[in-house]
Amino acid sequence: MTWATRITIFRIVLIPVFVWLMVEYGDTAAAGHAEDRWRYGAIAVFVFASLSDALDGYLARHWNQRSNLGALLDPIADKLLLLAVLVTFGILPPRYFPLWFTVTILSRDALLLLGYFVLRHFRHQIEIKPHWSGKLSTFLVFLAIGAVLLQARLWTLTLCAGGAFFAVISTAVYVQRGLVLLREAGHTQPAARR
Repeated sequence: MTWATRITIFRIVLIPVFVWLMVEYGDTAAAGHAEDRWRYGAIAVFVFASLSDALDGYLARHWNQRSNLGALLDPIADKLLLLAVLVTFGILPPRYFPLWFTVTILSRDALLLLGYFVLRHFRHQIEIKPHWSGKLSTFLVFLAIGAVLLQARLWTLTLCAGGAFFAVISTAVYVQRGLVLLREAGHTQPAARR
């Protein structure tokens, strides 16, 4: 197993630690005596997970540490972290994100995952090319997470609105691309009668 893959697995292990720290912080805040040590711990874990994502990517690309397992686990680790944060910040009390934001981002990811499986079923091989709007949405979502962790409440709603806006745009782009691929393969035409 490569070091890049080990780092990715460690990043996955950090996800429940982050959730636990934020839940503990939320519990103390709800009780009226917020203990910032839990929030600081969550910040440290989040920053470490983010830096380790960059590190495993660097190792994979520049030190010939690519592996099939790493290529599978890396995007899963990213999505699991995002899912954990969205559930923790948007659904569990106290809610730091507005519910509409959490629903928008989770719906986008669920729709894209469904689309991926549909395309794999009909086309078998597909090349995934991220669109700039999807990258910008993810960037804004991570900035919104940072705003919550740093208690910059004024910025949180603005960043959530931007992240949701570009998530909707990227979803429309990806759905349109998927339909083009299905049409090119002849899967959108009526089935022939037997």
